[in-house]
Amino acid sequence: MASMGSTTRKTMKWMVPAGVFLTLGLFGVADVAWSQPPDGPGGRRGRMGRRGGSGGPGGLMLPLGRLGLTDTQHEQVRGVMEQNREATQAAGARLREVRQALHDAVGADVANEGAIRAVAAELANAEGDVAVQRAFVRSQVWQLLTPDQQATARELEAEMKQRMEQRRGRRAERGERRERRRQG
Repeated sequence: MASMGSTTRKTMKWMVPAGVFLTLGLFGVADVAWSQPPDGPGGRRGRMGRRGGSGGPGGLMLPLGRLGLTDTQHEQVRGVMEQNREATQAAGARLREVRQALHDAVGADVANEGAIRAVAAELANAEGDVAVQRAFVRSQVWQLLTPDQQATARELEAEMKQRMEQRRGRRAERGERRERRRQG
């Protein structure tokens, strides 16, 4: 049991500086992202370089770049994000730390089911905290949109969900074909 405590202390020695480094890096990335124009050539891009992003700033799952926000709305959204930056980053940092702790617990030389379950439960709480924070910020941004923009956002979200389901179906089909080839 003494070795488990020393392992935890060793892990924590590098996790704290790594967490600080990652947080500072996120500030830099966020600063660069927010300094870019929201639309037009060279505008923000989402996953895999696609326009519109996969959820807008902070993972809000709002296609803000496709809603025709006014300059005032852009400033208001930026204000909401800045007001919530500290809480959002704290929740994200905690989530990363707990994920790492679970990874370490699972990868330990001696499996400790109680420790793994305790960290897994903590991970569930951390994920819940991130989800609540994201929903809180999303709600604040949603209130800044006009009814037409809200309707457009709902339509775009429905389209995105449909595309995700189609991709999931295609992946499942490919997996089934590969499995049949392996068996046949």
